[in-house]
Amino acid sequence: MELTALFIVAYFVLLAVALRKRQRKVHGPWLFLLRAFFPNWQFFHGLGPAPRLWVRAQNTHGTWSLWHPVYPRLPRQTSQLLHNPALNLALSHQNLVEHLATDIHDLADDGDIAQCVSYQLVARLARDAVQGGCWAATPLVKDPSWTDPTRFQFEVRLLHLGRESDEQLLLSPALPL
Repeated sequence: MELTALFIVAYFVLLAVALRKRQRKVHGPWLFLLRAFFPNWQFFHGLGPAPRLWVRAQNTHGTWSLWHPVYPRLPRQTSQLLHNPALNLALSHQNLVEHLATDIHDLADDGDIAQCVSYQLVARLARDAVQGGCWAATPLVKDPSWTDPTRFQFEVRLLHLGRESDEQLLLSPALPL
Protein backbone atom coordinates (compact mmCIF):
# COMPACT_ATOMS: atom_id res chain seq x y z
CA MET A 1 0.00 0.00 0.00
CA GLU A 2 2.82 2.43 0.86
CA LEU A 3 4.60 1.62 -2.41
CA THR A 4 1.43 2.40 -4.39
CA ALA A 5 1.08 5.76 -2.65
CA LEU A 6 4.74 6.49 -3.39
CA PHE A 7 4.22 5.73 -7.10
CA ILE A 8 1.16 7.98 -7.25
CA VAL A 9 3.02 10.86 -5.59
CA ALA A 10 5.97 10.30 -7.96
CA TYR A 11 3.58 10.41 -10.94
CA PHE A 12 2.18 13.78 -9.91
CA VAL A 13 5.63 15.21 -9.18
CA LEU A 14 6.79 14.03 -12.60
CA LEU A 15 3.71 15.59 -14.18
CA ALA A 16 4.35 18.93 -12.47
CA VAL A 17 7.99 18.95 -13.62
CA ALA A 18 7.03 17.96 -17.17
CA LEU A 19 4.36 20.65 -17.41
CA ARG A 20 6.76 23.32 -16.18
CA LYS A 21 9.42 22.38 -18.71
CA ARG A 22 7.15 21.70 -21.68
CA GLN A 23 4.77 24.65 -21.70
CA ARG A 24 1.72 22.77 -20.37
CA LYS A 25 1.73 20.05 -23.06
CA VAL A 26 2.27 16.43 -22.15
CA HIS A 27 4.12 14.49 -24.87
CA GLY A 28 5.97 11.22 -25.07
CA PRO A 29 4.81 7.64 -24.70
CA TRP A 30 5.61 7.40 -21.00
CA LEU A 31 3.93 10.70 -20.16
CA PHE A 32 0.79 9.52 -21.99
CA LEU A 33 0.10 7.21 -19.05
CA LEU A 34 -0.42 10.25 -16.84
CA ARG A 35 -3.51 11.18 -18.88
CA ALA A 36 -5.30 8.23 -17.29
CA PHE A 37 -5.61 10.32 -14.12
CA PHE A 38 -7.33 13.21 -15.88
CA PRO A 39 -10.36 13.41 -18.15
CA ASN A 40 -10.23 15.42 -21.35
CA TRP A 41 -11.22 18.89 -20.13
CA GLN A 42 -11.55 20.51 -23.54
CA PHE A 43 -15.31 20.90 -23.16
CA PHE A 44 -14.60 23.92 -20.94
CA HIS A 45 -13.22 25.82 -23.95
CA GLY A 46 -16.66 26.11 -25.55
CA LEU A 47 -18.96 24.05 -27.65
CA GLY A 48 -17.54 22.56 -30.79
CA PRO A 49 -17.63 19.44 -32.87
CA ALA A 50 -17.67 16.18 -30.92
CA PRO A 51 -15.57 13.25 -32.15
CA ARG A 52 -17.46 9.97 -32.60
CA LEU A 53 -16.23 6.50 -33.47
CA TRP A 54 -17.77 4.50 -36.34
CA VAL A 55 -16.92 0.98 -37.52
CA ARG A 56 -17.64 -1.29 -40.45
CA ALA A 57 -16.67 -4.87 -41.24
CA GLN A 58 -15.79 -6.91 -44.30
CA ASN A 59 -17.03 -10.49 -44.62
CA THR A 60 -15.30 -13.49 -46.19
CA HIS A 61 -16.81 -12.60 -49.60
CA GLY A 62 -15.15 -9.15 -49.54
CA THR A 63 -18.36 -7.18 -49.02
CA TRP A 64 -18.21 -4.20 -46.65
CA SER A 65 -21.06 -3.47 -44.26
CA LEU A 66 -22.58 -0.08 -43.58
CA TRP A 67 -20.93 2.21 -41.03
CA HIS A 68 -22.22 1.89 -37.45
CA PRO A 69 -21.62 4.22 -34.48
CA VAL A 70 -19.85 2.68 -31.49
CA TYR A 71 -21.28 4.99 -28.86
CA PRO A 72 -24.92 3.98 -28.38
CA ARG A 73 -27.07 5.77 -25.85
CA LEU A 74 -27.58 3.66 -22.75
CA PRO A 75 -30.98 3.75 -21.02
CA ARG A 76 -30.87 5.55 -17.69
CA GLN A 77 -32.36 4.11 -14.55
CA THR A 78 -32.86 5.59 -11.10
CA SER A 79 -30.97 2.70 -9.51
CA GLN A 80 -27.87 3.73 -11.47
CA LEU A 81 -27.79 7.27 -10.13
CA LEU A 82 -24.89 6.63 -7.73
CA HIS A 83 -23.31 3.49 -9.17
CA ASN A 84 -23.25 3.01 -12.91
CA PRO A 85 -20.17 1.10 -14.08
CA ALA A 86 -21.52 0.47 -17.61
CA LEU A 87 -22.01 4.18 -18.27
CA ASN A 88 -18.62 4.97 -16.72
CA LEU A 89 -17.02 2.50 -19.13
CA ALA A 90 -18.89 4.07 -22.06
CA LEU A 91 -17.70 7.52 -21.00
CA SER A 92 -14.11 6.32 -20.69
CA HIS A 93 -14.33 4.91 -24.22
CA GLN A 94 -15.65 8.24 -25.50
CA ASN A 95 -12.88 10.04 -23.60
CA LEU A 96 -10.39 7.80 -25.40
CA VAL A 97 -11.85 8.83 -28.78
CA GLU A 98 -11.57 12.48 -27.71
CA HIS A 99 -7.91 11.97 -26.76
CA LEU A 100 -7.30 10.47 -30.22
CA ALA A 101 -8.94 13.51 -31.84
CA THR A 102 -6.65 15.77 -29.78
CA ASP A 103 -3.60 13.71 -30.79
CA ILE A 104 -4.60 13.96 -34.46
CA HIS A 105 -4.89 17.73 -34.11
CA ASP A 106 -1.52 18.01 -32.33
CA LEU A 107 0.32 15.58 -34.65
CA ALA A 108 3.29 16.97 -36.53
CA ASP A 109 3.10 17.04 -40.32
CA ASP A 110 5.56 14.15 -40.63
CA GLY A 111 4.04 12.19 -37.70
CA ASP A 112 2.35 8.80 -37.90
CA ILE A 113 -0.89 8.63 -35.93
CA ALA A 114 -0.74 4.82 -35.93
CA GLN A 115 2.23 5.06 -33.55
CA CYS A 116 0.19 6.96 -30.93
CA VAL A 117 -1.08 5.04 -27.96
CA SER A 118 -4.53 6.60 -28.32
CA TYR A 119 -4.79 5.31 -31.92
CA GLN A 120 -3.83 1.80 -30.85
CA LEU A 121 -6.37 1.80 -28.01
CA VAL A 122 -9.17 3.10 -30.24
CA ALA A 123 -8.26 0.40 -32.80
CA ARG A 124 -8.68 -2.20 -30.04
CA LEU A 125 -12.01 -0.68 -29.06
CA ALA A 126 -13.18 -0.79 -32.69
CA ARG A 127 -12.04 -4.41 -33.02
CA ASP A 128 -13.95 -5.30 -29.87
CA ALA A 129 -17.06 -3.57 -31.23
CA VAL A 130 -16.89 -5.55 -34.49
CA GLN A 131 -16.40 -8.79 -32.59
CA GLY A 132 -19.56 -8.25 -30.54
CA GLY A 133 -18.27 -6.49 -27.42
CA CYS A 134 -20.71 -5.04 -24.86
CA TRP A 135 -21.06 -2.47 -22.11
CA ALA A 136 -22.80 -4.58 -19.48
CA ALA A 137 -25.77 -5.96 -21.46
CA THR A 138 -25.68 -3.25 -24.16
CA PRO A 139 -23.74 -4.10 -27.34
CA LEU A 140 -21.11 -1.60 -28.51
CA VAL A 141 -22.77 -1.61 -31.95
CA LYS A 142 -26.54 -1.71 -32.16
CA ASP A 143 -27.91 -4.05 -34.85
CA PRO A 144 -24.70 -4.70 -36.81
CA SER A 145 -25.22 -5.75 -40.42
CA TRP A 146 -22.18 -8.01 -40.62
CA THR A 147 -21.84 -11.75 -40.44
CA ASP A 148 -18.55 -13.62 -40.19
CA PRO A 149 -16.29 -10.54 -40.38
CA THR A 150 -12.65 -10.99 -41.38
CA ARG A 151 -11.46 -7.37 -41.50
CA PHE A 152 -12.67 -4.07 -40.09
CA GLN A 153 -12.19 -0.35 -40.47
CA PHE A 154 -12.84 2.47 -38.07
CA GLU A 155 -13.44 6.13 -38.61
CA VAL A 156 -13.43 9.13 -36.29
CA ARG A 157 -15.97 11.72 -37.36
CA LEU A 158 -16.53 15.17 -35.94
CA LEU A 159 -20.21 15.59 -35.18
CA HIS A 160 -21.26 19.21 -35.75
CA LEU A 161 -24.48 20.26 -34.06
CA GLY A 162 -26.96 21.71 -36.53
CA ARG A 163 -25.31 20.23 -39.63
CA GLU A 164 -26.57 17.32 -41.66
CA SER A 165 -23.16 15.81 -42.44
CA ASP A 166 -20.20 15.00 -40.24
CA GLU A 167 -16.55 15.78 -40.95
CA GLN A 168 -14.18 12.84 -41.32
CA LEU A 169 -11.17 13.28 -39.04
CA LEU A 170 -9.54 9.86 -39.47
CA LEU A 171 -10.11 6.77 -41.60
CA SER A 172 -8.11 3.71 -40.62
CA PRO A 173 -6.80 1.22 -43.15
CA ALA A 174 -8.57 -2.14 -43.35
CA LEU A 175 -7.33 -4.11 -40.33
CA PRO A 176 -7.49 -7.89 -39.88
CA LEU A 177 -9.54 -9.38 -37.06
